Amino acid sequence: MRDTLRHLRALQVFDETARCASLSRAAQALNVTHGAVSRQVALLEQHLGVSVFRRTPNGVELTPAGERLVESTRTAFSTLRAGVRDVRRTDRPRALTVSLSTSLALKWLVPALGDFKHQHPEIALLLDTDDSLTDFTSSDVDVALRFGSPGWDGLFHELVCDEELVTVAAPALVAGQPLPFGADAIVALPLLHDAFNGGWERWALQAGLTPDRVAAQAIEVADSGVLLEAAVDGHGVALARHVLAARDLERGRLVRLEASAVPLERGLYAVCRAGEEDRDGIRAFRDWLRHR
Repeated sequence: MRDTLRHLRALQVFDETARCASLSRAAQALNVTHGAVSRQVALLEQHLGVSVFRRTPNGVELTPAGERLVESTRTAFSTLRAGVRDVRRTDRPRALTVSLSTSLALKWLVPALGDFKHQHPEIALLLDTDDSLTDFTSSDVDVALRFGSPGWDGLFHELVCDEELVTVAAPALVAGQPLPFGADAIVALPLLHDAFNGGWERWALQAGLTPDRVAAQAIEVADSGVLLEAAVDGHGVALARHVLAARDLERGRLVRLEASAVPLERGLYAVCRAGEEDRDGIRAFRDWLRHR
């Protein structure tokens, strides 16, 4: 056992090299030299008495012995990483890492953070702006704010708010014209299309128009925050998520063109690991979200 643990570093290097299928890429991932990786692999092979890698023109590939060994190292290092993350989370009850999209951070959460910090100055908050789904098994994220529909097995989720799409534009774009606008007046203006939350066709059907009336795209944007900035700058009418547009509406940077909205089946949810929803920092954040 002592000999095995003495070569723990070599096993780590082996595991990373197997993942990368390259000594050079493993060296970059581990922030060491190519020679250091080679020496650790040679040390492990000497200790085991067998070769674990076969050199190829494009890197390395596992030998049958290496394939057997990597099954154990992947499980072992995955368990170690999970244990370290668990200790870090439980040992830092007043630190909170929140994952959310960049647009939600800029347009919704960050402007309200002063209130959260005023209520909970003891909580150190880290915002992880990432548009991809959080993998709670391999990340340090405590809470993820997700726009979607429940279906996250093994996770606790709580609805923060329902979502709907509303028509908004810069005041200058509709200056001198009485509000609310009718559907024909709206489609006469340039329409901004959200590649992620397409809704103009549903809006048209709801308004009694044929979808072809909104087919011509002035600008298509893949980020909801950028879509709203394009609307603020007067480039056209955005059919935007109300939760993201609310602050610009309150400040007069945007005006709502009609009272009706397009309801969405998806909502904004706070998601965390099952069993951690009442941890001090997470519970405080959830309570704050409910009363925003």
